[in-house]
Amino acid sequence: MILNIKDRFNDFLNNSKDYPILAGFSVGFYAMVFYFSNNFDLVNSWEQILFFLLYYIGASVAVLFSISKIIQKSKYARFVSQAIFILMILILPIYLFGISNILGSYKKLGLLAILILGLLIFKMKNYKYFIVLVFLMSVIPVLKLGKIIYFNYSNAAEWQNQPDAILNTKFKKSPNIYYIQPDGYAGDINLKGSLYNYDNSAFDAFLKEKKFTLYPDYRSNYESTLFSNSSCFFMKHHFSNEFSKFRYARDLIIGENPVLKIFKNNNYKTFFISERPYLLMNRPKMYYDYSNFKYDELPYLSDGWSFIKEITKTIEIQIVTNTKSNNFFFIEKFKPGHIGTYKFAETNKEKERIKYLENVEIANHWLKQIVVLIEKNDPEAIIIIGADHGGFVGFDYALQSQEKVTDKLLIQSIFGAKLAIKWNDLKHSEYDSKLKTSVNLFRTVFSFLSEDKTLLNHFQSDASYNCYDPTDFTKVYKAIDENGN
Repeated sequence: MILNIKDRFNDFLNNSKDYPILAGFSVGFYAMVFYFSNNFDLVNSWEQILFFLLYYIGASVAVLFSISKIIQKSKYARFVSQAIFILMILILPIYLFGISNILGSYKKLGLLAILILGLLIFKMKNYKYFIVLVFLMSVIPVLKLGKIIYFNYSNAAEWQNQPDAILNTKFKKSPNIYYIQPDGYAGDINLKGSLYNYDNSAFDAFLKEKKFTLYPDYRSNYESTLFSNSSCFFMKHHFSNEFSKFRYARDLIIGENPVLKIFKNNNYKTFFISERPYLLMNRPKMYYDYSNFKYDELPYLSDGWSFIKEITKTIEIQIVTNTKSNNFFFIEKFKPGHIGTYKFAETNKEKERIKYLENVEIANHWLKQIVVLIEKNDPEAIIIIGADHGGFVGFDYALQSQEKVTDKLLIQSIFGAKLAIKWNDLKHSEYDSKLKTSVNLFRTVFSFLSEDKTLLNHFQSDASYNCYDPTDFTKVYKAIDENGN
């Protein structure tokens, strides 16, 4: 049996027959499983799976088969094998890096040319060896993808269950609610501190003039937009372990979650308005009644970061045209953001601080504009300006925060976040005196709206958690405890 397999394998390698379909399948399959294993939370919808099957495997098979047939019928028929091999060498890096990245880098172009020349001159006269090599390369991403799938099926979702009957909460007052999330807006303590060294008193004075309550000690419970928001909208801790039955953070934030269910149970319309479709890229099942992005306009090969819409006019239109309903708006503004994510040669913490503070100025200008707009059209509304996490100033780049950080100021820079709420009711102080972290934000809001203080008995721990292994989000540590230490 073993000899038979070995003989067939040797026959495949050494016979004169060409296998353009298998060659195309090998490079397409490797590129697809590599992409899926590194971006599964972005591409786990059936629609995307079908697209990538066609994009990677279908396209590469079609290209190699078509060109090989064309060459076979030409006077260059004896070069079919070489053509298949060169196409494999060209298609694979195009899939992995993109044409623009390759053409924009002399180093990548040079390496590609050297690789093709070297393989042609020396070893790879027979492209079938390269087919075998590509399939062997596929083993690692296939195993990684298998681990992701197993992890999804085996991971429990009990953390999503509520500890009380909050889902049955009935509001006694029903103002429109605007949850405005300026991404990465650092908390007041951070901005005043030595790392940021920024005077934000003019903006805070504006907020106080507009009757906002400021929460200078507020912070997020997790370090990223996805982890922070999934915890916030479920009002529960997931300990960075929310992946379950192929429901990822985007599915939890945009799809059915306790916060949206409670609003809908109280006859609220729900609106998701965002500058970027970052939370929509895996096409989660939409539970909001309105979104300013439609799935058919979203690109497939993107994380949604480069697709931007102006949202101020959209917000105004939705306010003006929905005056007869009770409304909840979740508005994402991607300013100030945080410092740069990755390390570059010219990166340093001072340059990142200056750039970040410039973005704070931009965010402040827009927030003033939107607060005035809401007040003009909806004076009785509750307006929540609540950031998802801090600005990471003090690091050279944001991914440094995934190392085990012990410096108190740096930890605060990760989690310390801006929160200001215009309640339009002095009785809010009976409900929000213990509000410290985002996991308890909506529980506080619902307690206030229902005038039910028993909901406050089930506050989640105010601890903040950080990952220390970017390849395994089950490994987390308590960066700040429930007492702020």
